[in-house]
Amino acid sequence: MRILVIEDEATVARWIQMVLGEDGHHIDVAPTAADARRLTSSLEYDLAVVDLDLPDGNGLSVVQAMRGAGRATPILVLTGHGDDDGVVAGLDAGADDYLVKPVPTTVLRARVRAALRRGGATRTETLSVGALSMDRLRRIVKAGDATLSLSPKEFRLLEYFMLRPEQVVPRAELLERVWGMRFDTFTNVVDTTVSRLRQKLASGAMFPRLMTVRGTGFVLSSSPEP
Repeated sequence: MRILVIEDEATVARWIQMVLGEDGHHIDVAPTAADARRLTSSLEYDLAVVDLDLPDGNGLSVVQAMRGAGRATPILVLTGHGDDDGVVAGLDAGADDYLVKPVPTTVLRARVRAALRRGGATRTETLSVGALSMDRLRRIVKAGDATLSLSPKEFRLLEYFMLRPEQVVPRAELLERVWGMRFDTFTNVVDTTVSRLRQKLASGAMFPRLMTVRGTGFVLSSSPEP
């Protein structure tokens, strides 16, 4: 597969190039929005990884230009902030998914595989697991017929689980990806937030359920047992 990495931080670009290159992909790197527009106007790519912060403009302009030109290329947006506004703006501009820096190698590979499987022009604006549905742009979550009222952190936590249904997600991964903590601070913030979220999910539908896998983490499962 031919992948375009639009990233101005040379260290990050080299790392992505190395990781995805090891998986057999051909990687082109564009350090600026201008370079990206030049490459996408003349070459066909199977995937684009776009940093939001570029030296000559916002990466959203590249996403918009690609979609405006009719490109159905799957697009993963990279953000160093993880704020809800940036994520929504990226998806609304036409991106298929987003990654928050720093990105673990396993997560990068998995999200790239998923994006390539889905193909382009199929943005994951709506997620669905069992009787649970999420509109990522309108920030609406329904469990059956019930609309759930979630805090921003609960929404991001549930979104993370819904992107990985039936997969056991370790606490350490949640701390890093949802809370931005790169090490275990012995806080119970994950368990506390999961507990609140579990109670809200239980009020709307029988399945899926957010279940604890003892000694490991949690899984959003549509079956009684993880």
